[in-house]
Amino acid sequence: MKRLIPFLLILLLLPVFGVRADGEGELMVQGDEGEEVVRIQTRLFDLGYYTYKPTGSFRTVTKSAVVSYQVAAGLMSDGSVGRETLSTLFSKGAPRVPFRAEIPLRFTAQGMIVQRGSVIPWSVVREQLVPGESYSIRNAATGEDVTLVFDGGDNHAELSLPAPYTEQRTAVNMLTSWLGDTNSFYKCAVLLERNGQWIAASLQWNGTDRACLYCSGSLSHVQNLPDVEHEANIKKAGY
Repeated sequence: MKRLIPFLLILLLLPVFGVRADGEGELMVQGDEGEEVVRIQTRLFDLGYYTYKPTGSFRTVTKSAVVSYQVAAGLMSDGSVGRETLSTLFSKGAPRVPFRAEIPLRFTAQGMIVQRGSVIPWSVVREQLVPGESYSIRNAATGEDVTLVFDGGDNHAELSLPAPYTEQRTAVNMLTSWLGDTNSFYKCAVLLERNGQWIAASLQWNGTDRACLYCSGSLSHVQNLPDVEHEANIKKAGY
């Protein structure tokens, strides 16, 4: 019985420490959330591998950035941040993405606002939105409309593409023309239609299937802080 005790302890400890075949204990993997994820995303952004806003949520975009870094650093590219990856990531010798001679500036500015809406607090707007319902979003500068589905959201509206394929393609094409086709910091002033009323808002999307809509007083994914760029867009689109 005494001989079995050490063996049983080892079996109990293995799941706790998450030891992998390469001997590198997993510290951060897809699905994790928190301040440490923000720290990793910020560092990957500084190095040029992560091009979206730090969200504190370790999902597909973050994993892809980690894999790109691991390949550049000559590490096992599994997309999880273990001790070796974490150590090299914050070292002085961490490899950076080569600087590009041309930087796209197409979506960094929005044209003159042609339509404005009411500035209404997010707490009020949130009560008027129904999860699963579709809503019209209008580009305040071009007057073009796109239909998106409200999925919920406490600090701001989380939106997705409509289900019918033709409507999905229309939405993707429209959002791409507004904000590009990649995860980015680009945002544009928009109007949300609700019961015949246009509400000043600001839109950001991930380049594929998800978008975030901010109204006055909305907070970001990053530690529930306000986003000054979204607030500026809302002010620009409001009257």
